[in-house]
Amino acid sequence: MREAREVLCKAYWQPVASYLEALGLSTMDAEDGAQELMATVCRDEVLAQIDPAKGRLRHFIKAAARHLMLNRRRDAATQKRGEGALHLGLDEVSDALLPSDDPVVEAVFDHQWAWTLFNRAFQSLEASYALRGKAALLAALKPTLISSDVVQPYAEIGSAFGVGEAQIKVEVHRLRRRLAERLRMEVASTLDLGATAAEVEDETRYLVQTLAYERRI
Repeated sequence: MREAREVLCKAYWQPVASYLEALGLSTMDAEDGAQELMATVCRDEVLAQIDPAKGRLRHFIKAAARHLMLNRRRDAATQKRGEGALHLGLDEVSDALLPSDDPVVEAVFDHQWAWTLFNRAFQSLEASYALRGKAALLAALKPTLISSDVVQPYAEIGSAFGVGEAQIKVEVHRLRRRLAERLRMEVASTLDLGATAAEVEDETRYLVQTLAYERRI
């Protein structure tokens, strides 16, 4: 479980960087801050602090990003990287310490987190299709996952692959189902090992909803 969390921590630095930038850091400083934070979060002693009863991994990392930003604003002249000044206990990082109360800014992290999960799920799906020699089919069907308004007619796709329109409809249904399954697996890996199916579904539903809105800062 800890090894899986370490992989996740290293994969999810981008949501932190986007969030710190939205809070006011330059792109370079935001990326440096995200790398610093994630390196800290991935330490065994910090991973041990993550209490599922107090919040999901998403909540913990976002709170840690808020805390880092608060530290930098409070002591920008003297805070040095890598001195262990970042305290990541959720009890210490309360909503009262938020650097921003702008709901649009606060949504940046969850939006980028959701995209990271989606991309990980899709990459897993790509590997599966490639193993079955269906990489080209997946590429042709990928637009159906984004917007049905710009999708090439199924009959045309079917013609390109030597099958009928009905078969393409079946493939689209399978693709969406498989992607949903992989997305739930990715979401589950960010929750407590004992998370219920309902908790996984609730978190998945929330993250999918965040993908329906474009980020505007």
